[in-house]
Amino acid sequence: MLKSKILIENEKQANQIVAKVMGITFLIFTFIYLLNVWDIFEVRDSIMTPAYVLSSCLLLLPLVLTYLLKKEAGYVKYINVIAAVLFVMLISITLTYHVVVIYVYPIAIASLYFSKKLNIIATGLTVVAVSIGQIAAFYMDTLQDDNFTELYDTIIFGVIPRALVLTAVAVIFTMLCSRTVVLLQKLTKSSEELSLYHGEMVMGFATLVENKDGSTGGHIKRSTTYVKLLAEELKRRGYYPEVLTEEYMKNLCMAAPMHDIGKISVPDVILQKPGRLTAEEFDTMKQHTVSGGKIIMETFGHLGNEQYAQLAYEVARYHHEKWNGKGYPEGLKRKEIPLCARIMAIADVFDAVSEKRCYRDAMPLEKCFEIILEGSGQDFDPVLAEIFLDMKEQVTKVHQEMNS
Repeated sequence: MLKSKILIENEKQANQIVAKVMGITFLIFTFIYLLNVWDIFEVRDSIMTPAYVLSSCLLLLPLVLTYLLKKEAGYVKYINVIAAVLFVMLISITLTYHVVVIYVYPIAIASLYFSKKLNIIATGLTVVAVSIGQIAAFYMDTLQDDNFTELYDTIIFGVIPRALVLTAVAVIFTMLCSRTVVLLQKLTKSSEELSLYHGEMVMGFATLVENKDGSTGGHIKRSTTYVKLLAEELKRRGYYPEVLTEEYMKNLCMAAPMHDIGKISVPDVILQKPGRLTAEEFDTMKQHTVSGGKIIMETFGHLGNEQYAQLAYEVARYHHEKWNGKGYPEGLKRKEIPLCARIMAIADVFDAVSEKRCYRDAMPLEKCFEIILEGSGQDFDPVLAEIFLDMKEQVTKVHQEMNS
């Protein structure tokens, strides 16, 4: 999974690099064309002008695909390589002995994608294109070397040596790509193991809180599941498309179990009190949001996943903020409250009222849904509350399954 994401991201970046490189090549070729117009170079206009026009179309194609049309599909890399191959063939027909080094162009481009298959395709096409180009150049009388007076000479001293050199270069590039892929696989494995250990550490912290507050039971697992369901439904309905990325969803589900981590700093006598808290005790309880945010930043803030650390911090600190601004610890209101905390607030309250606590019995599910409805626009983001209520059947099913 991680390897696939890395390769997809690399492909996207490689498309951008190829577009820029071929764009720069277009500028260089334009300069060369102007030098020829100014008679500094001496290539016949009947050769140079068609070569420049056709090459410009091929060189600018990746720029159009990547930056104007915003194409990111897998076929783009094949189009880029084919455009480079056709450019090389055109050059080998018209300017073959002026720019021999350009022959390796398609192979170098293919290597950016770390694909052995693409490297082989690029090599084969380039060898064929260069060979056709040189033979075509012989018949079109564009060769600049008087030694190649016969087709035999062109093939023996032009086509074959270049084919061998291109193949040798391709082998080197392919070996480098294969080595990079192997290193990537090792890095991916290490990253996945680290992610697994990270997840276990998160659940370890969360379980520690549950053990401290014996009345919560499976609160962490259930509330995290509700968070996941609500976030997925938001994404499915097209809300916050720029925020609810795959990476955000993953990090949110890892952050949700940490929402009550600050309770570790609350005295047991308050956490486990069977009756209503006094005003002073409630003030102490409210500090778990501040403590939670601090613990998150001190514990997870330097692990390298900045988005996860930020989400975990926001979930822990702001999940008791209310839509109307009457929550705590900062009294944030409406969309001042981070999206992750608004999602967490609904999941947290629903599970809290639907489960038995040391100071009261569990409420019927219908009553729990009524509490979410009554809190819409007051305690909770009204859009999120509406979507959560629309998911009544799914939420009920999860509740029943996790309590069976």
